[in-house]
Amino acid sequence: MAALVVLSMAGCGEDRPGDKVAEPAVRQIAEGDLADGLEIVDFKRANGQVDPDSANRYKVTYSYRLQLTRPYGEVILGLAQGLLEEIAPAREPAHDLDFSALEQSVQQMQLAMLASQWINAQDGRFPERRDAMLASCAPCASFWESADAPAEADTRRMAFIVAWSHLEEMAFEDGFKVGDGVDRNAWQYFAKTEKGWQPAN
Repeated sequence: MAALVVLSMAGCGEDRPGDKVAEPAVRQIAEGDLADGLEIVDFKRANGQVDPDSANRYKVTYSYRLQLTRPYGEVILGLAQGLLEEIAPAREPAHDLDFSALEQSVQQMQLAMLASQWINAQDGRFPERRDAMLASCAPCASFWESADAPAEADTRRMAFIVAWSHLEEMAFEDGFKVGDGVDRNAWQYFAKTEKGWQPAN
């Protein structure tokens, strides 16, 4: 009888993915939000539902808080520096068919377009916000002024603006301090297989 009870209890969880399977898969997705100066806290299962198109697919959602561990300006700066590295000019001399240089040029154009759109959407408030941000973050001001690399000034500024806009889209605000954060959700579909529930594409 005891063995029958154990088997019955084991089968109860098969109608949906358990946390042992779901949590690491969804956590990996949530970690796509991470950057230097950000951490995930209060990661917990929030919801789950059967796919209406398939009883063998199940969507699991986790909620979490993305929290500042460094001043907000420094987090923006770290993201901007990462962007700058992605589009940095090649150190070797360019050749006639230098496709990498062409790709970098396209990336810079895209960066400029994104930065311009974000600034224009602020109805003239950007200069005031920029001045306040740079005044509160000395490393940010140094990066923006680009005294160490004048030729990179425009690209650095565009990268900083795009990084700033990215965080704002995630609901971060200029006045946030260390310890402040935003509520986020991440989810993953799982498929029921012979080996149990597995992350689905």
